[in-house]
Amino acid sequence: MSKQLKSVDFTNFSVVDAVNALASGELSSSDLVTACLKKITTDDRRVNAFVHVASDCALVQAQESDNRRKTGKSLSSVDGIPIALKDNIDVKGQPTTNGLGTKWIPETDAKVVAELRARGMVFIGKTNMHEAALGATTNNPHYGKTNNPKMFGYTAGGSSGGSGAAVGAFFCPAALGTDTMGSVRVPAAYCGTVGFKPTRNYWSTVGVTPLSTTLDTVGPLARAVADVAVLMELPISHVDSGEIKLSTLTNFENAPMEKAVSDAYTIAKKLLSMAGIGIISTHLKNYEPTPARRTALLVCEVEGFSVLERLLSTTPYAFSDELTNMLNFGSKVLASKYLMALQKLDVVRREFLELLEKHKFIVSPTTPQTAFSFGNNVPVDQADFTALANFVGCPAISIPIGVSQSSMPVGLQVIAAPGQDKELLSVAVVIQNILYQN
Repeated sequence: MSKQLKSVDFTNFSVVDAVNALASGELSSSDLVTACLKKITTDDRRVNAFVHVASDCALVQAQESDNRRKTGKSLSSVDGIPIALKDNIDVKGQPTTNGLGTKWIPETDAKVVAELRARGMVFIGKTNMHEAALGATTNNPHYGKTNNPKMFGYTAGGSSGGSGAAVGAFFCPAALGTDTMGSVRVPAAYCGTVGFKPTRNYWSTVGVTPLSTTLDTVGPLARAVADVAVLMELPISHVDSGEIKLSTLTNFENAPMEKAVSDAYTIAKKLLSMAGIGIISTHLKNYEPTPARRTALLVCEVEGFSVLERLLSTTPYAFSDELTNMLNFGSKVLASKYLMALQKLDVVRREFLELLEKHKFIVSPTTPQTAFSFGNNVPVDQADFTALANFVGCPAISIPIGVSQSSMPVGLQVIAAPGQDKELLSVAVVIQNILYQN
């Protein structure tokens, strides 16, 4: 390690920072992982981002990575980079809870974990989540509240709240979550990180406890768009700001939103326009965000009950009354009503795909509000702007706009057509650079 790096707090490193420092030999994976574990030990009592910290395993993996690097046999650019995993994603030999009051020890890795393991990434621990991923506060009745690292006593969002908080608190440079109606992007917006929902099935969900087989997607959270690109193995293309055309949806623009979000969003659009990015308005016909989100919630309750029925019957004590009631509601939904809900979502999918043929990138606030106190009522519209991407299988990203007057982060969402992940990330890098410069 160089003398210059000896005084550096390695937990401040982004994925790209760490990749470069490891490649240059200025940093070892063992030093990086040790720094992350130390910060978790000292600070996570307050945040409660983790339900399981795999200290011993992580240090062994880090040393193995260092040994490979010394012999010129690194597995990938991210070999030795620590990453946290939402606790519905299986890691061989480590407990999975799915946010429930029980646990099991998987005998195999989830497919996405196996892919990351093959690239040499270090699994530092499992993060807290909203119970069974059916909610967006990560106020978990079994493992406690995950506090927003920017403001104690405020939600980190959900359902991947622990993953958002872990990155936002600088416990690790990246984390994985799952996104059913915004469960990666909402915590990213609340915690001031980048959250990416790739095109559906970009990463396999095999070995991930599902909530909705129709809507679930695995996605990363990190400090910057470039970090996401490295994790996703998607090279960024150079794009001039003058070549970028963004479209807003009046369906979102006219929806109620907190003043702090509206003000930050207005400033962001002005900054992007001043940088040469074109912004026009369009409308998605017959789409109302709130009723559509309610339709999707019904789908989640039906499919969630199907997935968890056996566990609910054998270990009812592992489920809170609130979750039990939601799943029992799903069990009573008529097949005809469930199929009608799927048909409604399919209509949205077809009409939005048609709109995306003319409007390549849709921009909006990520959420209608900033993170709120656990003492306040939970807003019902948290996922009103994010759910659309899940209905259609689109890639979508949340980028920090900055900090609102309430001192809480605000996120900017950009959506693209399915399969346009690389193009979306290339545009998102430009947007992030403009916002950060200002």
